[in-house]
Amino acid sequence: MNKLIFAGAAALALAASPSVAQDVAVDAEGNVYVMTDTQQVMYDGWPEVRRVAYDAWPYGVQEYYWTLTPEQNAGWWVLNDSQRVRIYEMTPEQRAQAWTAVAAQMSNASDTAVAARTSASAATTGPRFVRSEVIQTTPASDRAADGELPICADKAQDNCINAWEAGKRGPGVSRPLEYWPGRPASEIDEPLPATRPES
Repeated sequence: MNKLIFAGAAALALAASPSVAQDVAVDAEGNVYVMTDTQQVMYDGWPEVRRVAYDAWPYGVQEYYWTLTPEQNAGWWVLNDSQRVRIYEMTPEQRAQAWTAVAAQMSNASDTAVAARTSASAATTGPRFVRSEVIQTTPASDRAADGELPICADKAQDNCINAWEAGKRGPGVSRPLEYWPGRPASEIDEPLPATRPES
């Protein structure tokens, strides 16, 4: 038991040692990136997930990270490691274009988040009515030559119009019900009147 306590105390003493506290990353080629004191303080303040990600980057990517502007730094942590390395490997002109694209996407995401927060805040203060029309087009091949939708064939429901609604009334065209019969049509064998029968 005493040996375990002694071993634990020794491990804590080594961890507190300044020479061990300085993180040094070595990549596959043996390159070592040693952080400055300021960088080390920033690194130590990161969550563990971020430190683990940083430690796994190649030397050049680690070095490049410390050259990022504050805006680029915010975007950097939104990217995955593959995207980060890809940006590092770009020419300076390509990097500039990539950072412009990342900034635009982050701005759009930020605008969406602000709109969501504003909407949530409006919901707590009272109703807000918004009208938003949606137009759904049908493929051109499903349209009749004159631009009208075709009449639905038996069992068809998509990209066509009900014969009754299209004004085609006659033998074989049944009028849609204007009420709920109380159970699904698949459970009803007898014909039902189109309008609610008076009780």
